Amino acid sequence: MGDPAREALFISHASPEDNAFALWLGAKLTALGYEVFADVLRLRGGDDWERILENAIRAKAAKVLLVATPHGVQKQGVRNEITIATQTAKKIGDSEFIVPLRLAPFDAPLQIAHAQYIDFSKGWAQGLSELLALLTELKIPRAGDAANAGLWRGVQLKDARAVASTPERLVSNWLAVESLPAHIRFYDFKGGIAIGNAQKAIQESPVPVAAFNRGFLSFAPLHQLQDYFGPNLPLECVAECSTDDFLDTGWPDLRLAARDARAKFTDLARQSLDGFFQAQGLKSFEIASGRLAWWPTAAKATLKRLSFAWTGGPSGSRQIVGRSNKRGFHWHYGVSCWARTAPVRHVRVAGRVVFTSDGHEPLGDAKRLHRLRRSFCKSWRNDKWRDLLLTFWFWLAEGAAFVDVAMGEGAAMRLALPPMIFDAAFGIDAPDDTAEIPDDEEAEAPEGEAGDEGNDDDPGDLDDE
Repeated sequence: MGDPAREALFISHASPEDNAFALWLGAKLTALGYEVFADVLRLRGGDDWERILENAIRAKAAKVLLVATPHGVQKQGVRNEITIATQTAKKIGDSEFIVPLRLAPFDAPLQIAHAQYIDFSKGWAQGLSELLALLTELKIPRAGDAANAGLWRGVQLKDARAVASTPERLVSNWLAVESLPAHIRFYDFKGGIAIGNAQKAIQESPVPVAAFNRGFLSFAPLHQLQDYFGPNLPLECVAECSTDDFLDTGWPDLRLAARDARAKFTDLARQSLDGFFQAQGLKSFEIASGRLAWWPTAAKATLKRLSFAWTGGPSGSRQIVGRSNKRGFHWHYGVSCWARTAPVRHVRVAGRVVFTSDGHEPLGDAKRLHRLRRSFCKSWRNDKWRDLLLTFWFWLAEGAAFVDVAMGEGAAMRLALPPMIFDAAFGIDAPDDTAEIPDDEEAEAPEGEAGDEGNDDDPGDLDDE
């Protein structure tokens, strides 16, 4: 590891672009007892922070944690720190002195081209777990001093609002799975068929199926599937399993582990949700992350303000399709959905915004829509995104307390509405919001502030386990 006197962790990151991650990581590591240095600690005027940070790398750092993002590794300040860290690594004889933390795909500078990174792109919590395992393996001491911890606490509280004792209701983006088909079945093709033709038919099936071995898994009945596959691809139901057992313990008789079983279920649910939205007359658009966003045209939803009001639940109103006269385009609220089985069975919903010139056809490709969303929706606050979500589902369900998503003939996944609501015993003492801007004329950032062209924002996609 190098000089045993080195006990600190140095976070090198682009400022201000990656400040939020550096602040989150620094606070977590400090809370665990590590001594941490980073640019976000610049709280006091008059300090020579350039010299303080350079000295931290050269004399105190046990490891340099490089926040690796496409824009971050290109910034001159980060490159300067990489150079200092590379010089220090040679001096102390530590070829792994720099530990890249990969938040997104990036072009590695020559000095760290061969460094093994820790992947934070699939979730910050997952990346932190891997980082802590490495720090434990390297026996980095947990000896953060009180002054350093005080600085991190200060920067955390710098712009914080007071916690109030007033209870608060929190609307989530989770739709509870109220019920599922009782059984899932494994189908296989009878002998003497062309496997290539069978695989192609599985891939193109309008009925939700998940390929497994020579055949597939499905909630659909045999006669529905046979109607699709036709007489040249005769099927047989080889086995049947309780859906609850399938999701909890897998399918031992088929040597299908629980984790793999849940992945198959996620695939079947995705196909079923896509079929549901298509049947409701929504249009799809593949966003930068590869997911489908489902959205209503102007003719489908109109440009009127729509109300939502579940019995005993939240109420309000929003437009889910609008027009910006300033820019001459329509905006459409839509969703991407994916199923999860933990901590409870639910479908997660991510809000999307699609832009069209005529209320029907999207403007450009996924990257252009991403840039438009970053600028046009910049002023949208959490309460607006929440109300758009509620309006969308109330409108789609026509005010019902659930929607049934077909997974096969006579088999459905029932999703409860409204989205899951949690009651917190306390809330944040936030000031009153300023007067809201009308839906059809949003406060828009200049074109130059549209942001980068990375993947569309997406909630963390953590494994069920």
